[in-house]
Amino acid sequence: MLLAGLPFASYAQSTTAADSLRQRGELTGARPSGDLLAKPRTQAAPRRAAASSDPIQQHLLNSDVNLARVSADQLPDLYERFIATTRDERRKWSYADWDNAATVLARLNQRYQQVRTTLPVEERLRIRTYQGEFHTLRGARQVKDKIDE
Repeated sequence: MLLAGLPFASYAQSTTAADSLRQRGELTGARPSGDLLAKPRTQAAPRRAAASSDPIQQHLLNSDVNLARVSADQLPDLYERFIATTRDERRKWSYADWDNAATVLARLNQRYQQVRTTLPVEERLRIRTYQGEFHTLRGARQVKDKIDE
């Protein structure tokens, strides 16, 4: 019974909000007030910045790159940087750090899947080796933690 009324409740809320905007002259073709313009801009700016430059990704790859636009010939170097950082810092990483690194690796892997056919076989093998090494290091850490408990 309650679920059946949900579409009507959202309609009632949206018409009430629209009515209040109309009363202030903001839906009649008048220019919106400064408050309404400021809120979307302040909310949209951090989203844009976060999408193009993730600080964790920057740290792990030692560069600020948009992985969605990386060329195939750049990927092996990015994987190499990623695994070098992992090797250097893995002993002090928490589980959250490992999860963050796995997220960056997933982004790398997603791009790799898109462009892998353009890479030579040697480069594909190199990338697969780096992927395997990451999972080996992560698994070794989990085993070590279990033994230490």
